Amino acid sequence: MDLKTLALIVGANLIALAVGLQRLDTQGLIRLDTFVPYQLLGQPCGLARDDFFAIISNRVVLATAVVYGAVLVENGFIVKVIQLQHSLGVPERVQLLKREAAALHRDLKTIYDYGQAVVSPGLVDMHVHMDEPGREHWEGITAATSAAAAGGVTTLFDMPLNSNPPTTDLQSLKKKQALVKRKAKVDVAVWAGLVPENAHDPALLQALLNQGALGFKSFMSPAGIDGFSNVNRTHIEAALPVLKRNGVPYLVHAEIVDDDTEPQGDPRKYQTYLATRPKSFEANAVVLLIDVLRKSKDQATKPGFWLHIVHLANADLLQDIKQAQDEGLPLSVETAPHYIGFNDQDITDGNSLLKCAPPIRDRANQEGLFQGLKDGVIGGLASDHSPSPCADKLLDEGNFLKAWGGISGLQYVLPATWTAVKKLDPKADTESSLLRLASWWSLQPSQTTGLRSSKGQIAKGFHADLVVQSSSASVLCSLMFCMYPVCSESFGVICACLQRALL
Repeated sequence: MDLKTLALIVGANLIALAVGLQRLDTQGLIRLDTFVPYQLLGQPCGLARDDFFAIISNRVVLATAVVYGAVLVENGFIVKVIQLQHSLGVPERVQLLKREAAALHRDLKTIYDYGQAVVSPGLVDMHVHMDEPGREHWEGITAATSAAAAGGVTTLFDMPLNSNPPTTDLQSLKKKQALVKRKAKVDVAVWAGLVPENAHDPALLQALLNQGALGFKSFMSPAGIDGFSNVNRTHIEAALPVLKRNGVPYLVHAEIVDDDTEPQGDPRKYQTYLATRPKSFEANAVVLLIDVLRKSKDQATKPGFWLHIVHLANADLLQDIKQAQDEGLPLSVETAPHYIGFNDQDITDGNSLLKCAPPIRDRANQEGLFQGLKDGVIGGLASDHSPSPCADKLLDEGNFLKAWGGISGLQYVLPATWTAVKKLDPKADTESSLLRLASWWSLQPSQTTGLRSSKGQIAKGFHADLVVQSSSASVLCSLMFCMYPVCSESFGVICACLQRALL
């Protein structure tokens, strides 16, 4: 492909994205005036401004099967899921849906038939850095949630950093919630930060939960952000009783930097950076966390508490994690699309876009993490969307040691994951892969985060948060604006994102 053709394809994709986002923006969002645990968009569903409609697809992804079916939506909620017979012609299918609607005392006037496109639950991303307030020049709530909507993420959880100040006290939490309420284009929940300054203050931790934080996040290694110090075992043990008593998740960046590894070699070589972040950093942290859980297992614990290891990047730890899970310890794990989508051999000299911590490791590790997902030891996926100004990635210099460590690309997580699945498990049948994606990106994250009764499934009574994708069509991901750092063909084009006030 010559450069002119490549430029035309990239330009067309950017124009399509801009048009799609404009459509999202012009639908009009209705804001709630009362507090809810996560910031909900209002009613009605923005799909052509209909408050009652049906969606049909040959491939509707339910919790345990992919079916030819229809989903009836009323005022932003799923009111019925109907399995259809392929023998039905169009007139008979329409009449069946009208009868089902009449049983609900509704007149069905709008049916959206997506044919062979896949209709799945909207993605629940429990690990996003939106960088607002204080670092809007890095991204901000409007841009982040627009990218989420474009990528099929209908619910996201914002991390307490890299906003400035971090979300570690009531004032910062209230400020972030107010901004989310005004600016968000998808549902947003907020994690509070658990840091040395509040770990020994149970009253403050309780107040943050009462104000609406759905749980806490800590770093066990330096976060690289002022005001968000890393915790040690003493801090974790001090705070754990409050978290267990309230039944809320505790998310941990599990690395202990216990050895200042002096960089050796060319800073433009990825292996130079990789050597400064050995597997032992993660291993030491995870072993400590499992030990803390074992020694505190007799503490009063309300259902809903999980000690959740974010972005696991060391597949060697899966055996220890499984053993702890088999003991009944409340330990959950996520990994990120870039850890199953890339390995160290994919990272060329100077491509600092792919610098992150923990780092992307070798092919065997990549395959091990994917197997951990398939086996259920790793429950699900999260983006760890961590944008920054392009200048901070040092793209011209390509210095892995100095570049900001973080990967962004919230709008591409679903096609990136689907592409990784096709690459790592090419013999898997499509239905099994679609069910796994829905579990990893929707069902499991909603259960871990406490939203199991409203999010993550296409089922009666659940929010009508849906994503429509063509699993076979391809999209060219762009390098512009420090988006997802791959300039290659990915599969799984997002056709539509449906949320109570979104199309």
